[in-house]
Amino acid sequence: MKKGKVCKVAVVLRLAFGSGRDILYGISRYARKHCRWQLHIINFTGDDTLDEIRRAERKGVDGIIANGLDNTLIATHLSRSSTPLVVIGARSPGLRRRMKNLAFVRNDDADIGRFGADYLTSLGLARSYGFVDWTATGYASLLRREGFMSRFKGTDDDVRIYSTTTDLEKGSLEDITALSKWLSSLPKPTAVMAVHDLRAIHVLEAAALSGIKIPRELSLIGVDNDELLCDTAEPTLTSIAPDHIHLGELAAEALNGLMNGARFRASAQTGSRRLHALTIRSSVKTIAERQSAKPVTPATRLVEQATAFIRRNALKGIGAMDVVNHLGVSRRLADMRFRQFTGQSILAAILKIRLDEVKRRLHDTDTPIAKITAACGFHGENYAKKLFKSRFGISMTRWRDNHAR
Repeated sequence: MKKGKVCKVAVVLRLAFGSGRDILYGISRYARKHCRWQLHIINFTGDDTLDEIRRAERKGVDGIIANGLDNTLIATHLSRSSTPLVVIGARSPGLRRRMKNLAFVRNDDADIGRFGADYLTSLGLARSYGFVDWTATGYASLLRREGFMSRFKGTDDDVRIYSTTTDLEKGSLEDITALSKWLSSLPKPTAVMAVHDLRAIHVLEAAALSGIKIPRELSLIGVDNDELLCDTAEPTLTSIAPDHIHLGELAAEALNGLMNGARFRASAQTGSRRLHALTIRSSVKTIAERQSAKPVTPATRLVEQATAFIRRNALKGIGAMDVVNHLGVSRRLADMRFRQFTGQSILAAILKIRLDEVKRRLHDTDTPIAKITAACGFHGENYAKKLFKSRFGISMTRWRDNHAR
């Protein structure tokens, strides 16, 4: 690529999920720091996505980052292209023909499975353990299941797998009913890992159908920490949180290398053909603890109530004492418990939500700064500007100029 050239990059992601949006943010963040890219965002929605990819190619693209290449039509189409391509996630059989300008970036899914098993066993209460697939042969399902099961090899633990056929609609009444029967068969208390958060939501529905109490009888974790799903679930869902922003940065870095002539040695073999591709794995992950897989102590409940109140009211100009009054405890106890569980003060949590919303509105709207700060709960524009610069290292005006659409 010529130095200084603006490169057109197509990014194909499942934006309906928090992981897809975080990956996109990571790609964008890397590009802003290291490249001159014009991103063409394509929301993966199924077979129709192929038409969007073709339209982007007709307009001209210098590189592609794509998730969801378990879709054979899309994978086969991209296998015939010589455009530098970075695949996030699955190695699709449809890419067997592709011999160059290709890299794979993915989470270490086997390690995620091991991490989930270690967390559940650390709770120390379960008489049995389970893993719930999406499909028995799916890429992530297979590796996460294998990693999970590897932690129980050579032990006497009762460990069971719930898999479904590919033609059974996930989340359907038939699926939830079958899952409910399976959960009921597990010796209680039990601890279960679901392959991802959406599947964990189905487990919660199945548990409710069977009257299984969470977390007393069933401890449950998902994967991806999709906050919209996890925080609105009942009870809220504990989840393994891979660093998807980091994953997006790795994908962008790999594509930047491909577009600048990097050549990777063969690192994987499929059938009789070798894929001349770099494979990068990200193992960065944490546990986001919520109600579904931890003892709900009075202190935990207090912090959860405080957090929920802050999320609902942060933009309404509340202060720390409003939170304390809502909880009905002393200021000292509220501050101590909140800092103990979250690592920050109640006021800091309120200001974080406000400043993040200010940043979003600066990017998405042309609203004057004074109106934005007032709408986000700040009583003084100058105070908000000072906090913004302290947190992000740049003034609101400069940030808006740098990130203008």
